[in-house]
Amino acid sequence: MIKNFIFLRTFFLQALWNFERLQNIGFLYILYPVFKSLYKDKEKRKQALLRHIGFFNTNPYMVNIIIAMVINSENNIASGQEQNIKKPEMIKSVMAGPTAAIGDYFFWGTWRPFVSFISILMIILSMNMFSINFLWIAPVIFIVVYNIVHLAFRYWSLIISFRLNDKMIKLISKLEIKFIVDIFRIIGLVIITLAIFFYFKTFGFVPVIDSELHKLVYPDVLIYGAVFLVSFLLGKIRPVIMFYFALIFSFILGYLGI
Repeated sequence: MIKNFIFLRTFFLQALWNFERLQNIGFLYILYPVFKSLYKDKEKRKQALLRHIGFFNTNPYMVNIIIAMVINSENNIASGQEQNIKKPEMIKSVMAGPTAAIGDYFFWGTWRPFVSFISILMIILSMNMFSINFLWIAPVIFIVVYNIVHLAFRYWSLIISFRLNDKMIKLISKLEIKFIVDIFRIIGLVIITLAIFFYFKTFGFVPVIDSELHKLVYPDVLIYGAVFLVSFLLGKIRPVIMFYFALIFSFILGYLGI
């Protein structure tokens, strides 16, 4: 029950974000009920709180890993199993940077754009196959898909970190984040390419004059092929850059009358 309570409080990590120590007050807010339970003596509780008043900053989606490890460490200190009272601070300082990097890289740098691409595709498909009345599906899909993944991860990471404790560091180090990110980027590129294809199929190009090339090659084929060609030759380009490239390329074709 206490774990579920802690999980709910983690959503307030950045409620009192400040420029001096960033997330430190939110971190203390999460830990306070635990300290009230562990340290019945007010002086010991005060010392425990002061240990965590310093600078702290990480990705809010990854903080539950650190929270669980710190609580385990404080529990050992309160019970006398751990004599090093600086260990919780060490956990925070060692783990904050790597977890922030992983969280920013995956959730904000990959997962959020990926779900955005899905929503964009759904908007265009709705206008192409159904009607404008179905546009509400896109934001609903974004909210549901995005939050299912990050909420599930946040809860799972809290529970598993309580169990594994220090072993969680090894588990994180073994995660093939780059491989996972690359997969989502490739799928994202395919999704945004489909979105571009259906966009021009639905709305067409700017008015163009008739030309020999236009008779031989349908403009959609040029856009479709150009996006895939550049993506294969320059695989490191982000899908969002490819999206803007396709838009610019289509306008150039329209201006040239192709």
